[in-house]
Amino acid sequence: MARRRRKVLRSPWLWTAALLAASAAVASIWLAAQAERKLSKLVLGGLGESFSTRIWSAPFLVKDGARGEAERLVERLDHQGYRRVDGAPAKGEYRWTPPELTVYLRGYRAPSSEQTEGVYVLRRSGVGAWSLFDGLGRTVPELRLEPELVSELSGAKAERREPASWEHIPQSLRDAVVATEDKRFWSHWGLDPRAMARAAWSNLRGHDLQGASTITQQLSKNLFLSSHRTLRRKISEAALALYLELRLDKRRILTLYLNHIYLGQDGPASVMGARSAARHYFSKEVADLTLPESAMIAGVIRGPGIYNPFRDPDSARSRRDHVLRRMREEGMISQRELQDAIASQLATARGSTSEDRRDSAYYAAEVVRQLVPRYGGDALYRHGLSIHTAMDPLLQNLARRTLAESKHQAALVAIDPRDGAVLALAGGRDYGESQFNRATQALRQPGSAFKPFVFAAALKMGLTPASILRDKPKTYPGAGRGWSPSNYEGVYHGTTTLRQALTLSLNAATLDLAERVGLKRVEETARSCGITSPLNQNLGMALGTSEVGLLELVGAYSPFAHGGVRPTPRLVTAVVDSDGVVLETAAPEVTIALDPETAYLMNSLLESVTREGTARGLRGLGVEFPTAGKTGTTNDGRDAWFVGYTSSLLAGVWVGDDRNRALKLTGAKDALPLWAAFVRQADADRPGEPYTRPEGIVETDICPESGMVARSGCPVKRSELFLLGTEPRRECALHRGGLLGWLQRMLRKD
Repeated sequence: MARRRRKVLRSPWLWTAALLAASAAVASIWLAAQAERKLSKLVLGGLGESFSTRIWSAPFLVKDGARGEAERLVERLDHQGYRRVDGAPAKGEYRWTPPELTVYLRGYRAPSSEQTEGVYVLRRSGVGAWSLFDGLGRTVPELRLEPELVSELSGAKAERREPASWEHIPQSLRDAVVATEDKRFWSHWGLDPRAMARAAWSNLRGHDLQGASTITQQLSKNLFLSSHRTLRRKISEAALALYLELRLDKRRILTLYLNHIYLGQDGPASVMGARSAARHYFSKEVADLTLPESAMIAGVIRGPGIYNPFRDPDSARSRRDHVLRRMREEGMISQRELQDAIASQLATARGSTSEDRRDSAYYAAEVVRQLVPRYGGDALYRHGLSIHTAMDPLLQNLARRTLAESKHQAALVAIDPRDGAVLALAGGRDYGESQFNRATQALRQPGSAFKPFVFAAALKMGLTPASILRDKPKTYPGAGRGWSPSNYEGVYHGTTTLRQALTLSLNAATLDLAERVGLKRVEETARSCGITSPLNQNLGMALGTSEVGLLELVGAYSPFAHGGVRPTPRLVTAVVDSDGVVLETAAPEVTIALDPETAYLMNSLLESVTREGTARGLRGLGVEFPTAGKTGTTNDGRDAWFVGYTSSLLAGVWVGDDRNRALKLTGAKDALPLWAAFVRQADADRPGEPYTRPEGIVETDICPESGMVARSGCPVKRSELFLLGTEPRRECALHRGGLLGWLQRMLRKD
């Protein structure tokens, strides 16, 4: 007996088997340890290892009594994935029967605003004002269209991923996935021997190769293994599936599966998980999916490229109907539900959102640039933050399309001058072509677009729009022969009023004004308005020779547009972590830059620029509503600018060349048309209101030649505005009054 036992122990087969068993045990322990390390992050840390940080637009606000074009509101609903219907709208649908718009708002909750889900009616009056009612006919003060997802950040991998809990995944989607991917999911232990045998038999018979991977096996592959098809990987997949079944319950397995499955492509980014797929294909939350929508998403799993409803809706619908029939076979739905679902249209959203995200690329990049120092790159790219911004997605889209028409490189910024919200920011013609953000990272000379700060400093000092300035050639001390700036095209007026000097952008008169005011006052005024870049300490400052950024310059015009109040431009309004904890909110920060009377006078001066000055071409470009602003052009036409506004929209455009080449550009010829194209459409749903004249402003008829009170003999009279107490008291000394003055004026006319 002992001899036989020794003989058995010496058997090579026994030692080989023992070695294989030991190796398998070691491999299993190692594999389980690796899986446990990753699984602990997934399970103990939440629903997923790394989820997208999402950047959201601002909600769109409609107030009772506000004016706005109906077509623009309908366009916003379409842009948000709302469907137009003829009957009573369901959630995410609207009916437009002029003058009444009925919409079933999805509702939302954000750190600083929210909207209750439900049916609302917007009725438009003959003067274009909206009256708002809830579904019971009660007046409501305002309605908000939910924020739009404009960008996602997912680290090195380009992925759209957001977790969904078991409770938020609808039963229809759970059933659809189980019916089509693994009908015995609830009864097996990670492997399905019957499915494996069936697939092996089919493959041996030469039929199409079939897989037999259960949902648990697919999850183990997605979480722990590569996509290479090898025997070793299949063995590891089976072992890990058994491990997952021992480690997790079925609900957690299915939840993880639905959060990690690949479900399509959105431009360069992979759509990962059911929640991202619901947003991508239907512009809705996963919890709101209908039965046919759930079936379509489940059908996409087998081949996201083949069954893409945007690319091949017929194949997607056929696959959806196949999933629905499988659900019926498994007793998950009734015959009536099957018939109704198959009869329904394949009503996807407007299409891939990659185009929308291309619109917002420069804006999103600036948001990230501002937040990385506060939160770090890892948190921004991997921790599933929700970043709420001030962006208006339609204006952002309009900004990108506007710049695409420019022959040269360009940038555009639009803000709300009342609260500093940056509504649109485009740092170039094409983000794919160049990621350099010319709206925030480029510093260029603004030329005459800087002049308003010189004139504002003069008004603060006590000068008036009727003050007389010297407009003649002059050489200023400097290197060599000195500095001899000239007016555009060499035209001089001898003397001119302060108003005309800004209206016609007269360099000589502006320098005369800067000398009288003093560079210190000019710099103080520019700083109080929001200019932060270094300023040259010479007279060239007055003509815009100091480099500034576009966003910086646009923000510095806010006091002119908003009664002297300067709100700090802001892109980010709130940051929320993945647990819903608000990490920060950014309420408007305002300072008083100018007194209301000075701001009103400056606004009047800048209105003259657009009405009869260097920007008078706006009306010919289709801008027929009141505006104010200033053009800017630098030496050799290297840079062209226009910054202008209404009471509710302030925008600036820069046009130039990244290599700073001389292009013979001008603000009126190159920047103004782009600004007009943008504002002409943007004003449709952000119409400005007339400015209210402060009590401290008075109006007097003057002679523009003398700046004094007009007499009967003055050839031209102009009604001018003054700060109370600064209006002229003396009559014009250049022309006679009375009957003789009147006769002289009549004779001059003849």
